Amino acid sequence: MEDESTLKSINIIIGSTIFILSILVLILANVLLLSLMVLLSIAVLVSGIGRLYNAFYNKQLNKIGKILKFITGLLASIVGLIILILTIIDPSASIVLAISLIGYTFIVIGVARIFIGVMMENYKMEFRIFLIFIGVITMIFAFIVVLFPTLGYFVLILYISLTLMFNGLTRIIFALFGK
Repeated sequence: MEDESTLKSINIIIGSTIFILSILVLILANVLLLSLMVLLSIAVLVSGIGRLYNAFYNKQLNKIGKILKFITGLLASIVGLIILILTIIDPSASIVLAISLIGYTFIVIGVARIFIGVMMENYKMEFRIFLIFIGVITMIFAFIVVLFPTLGYFVLILYISLTLMFNGLTRIIFALFGK
């Protein structure tokens, strides 16, 4: 029971952090590009850490779910760290790389959400449908980011921020109602 309570608390903290950071990314987009890239990379890094934590400690996940969480968590953590380091070293060079890496990362995360929604029969049907919906939304935003980089960095950051916001909200809803 204590592990379930800890998992619930961790998911609320991680989901809230992702959600708040995505809002900060939206608010600070016109103010300072460096802040935007740092906050975005930290949000992706935190998202990856949350997925890794769930891969190891979420007893509701089956083997495939754990593997998917681990792979996407590791990928998101590495991408977030690379973007953070690149932003510190050369902020102007980090924008295009960050947008591309994050776009591809969210495609993988979207696929993982869909698979978990389809395969996790011990979750409530409503939550499974919600996971599939968020997975599809995540993939749509990610494909837009990857396919149309000429839209400009602000629109792409907006899409990425919304994707993070939806995924943070999903984590909070899972912690509160997912079982």
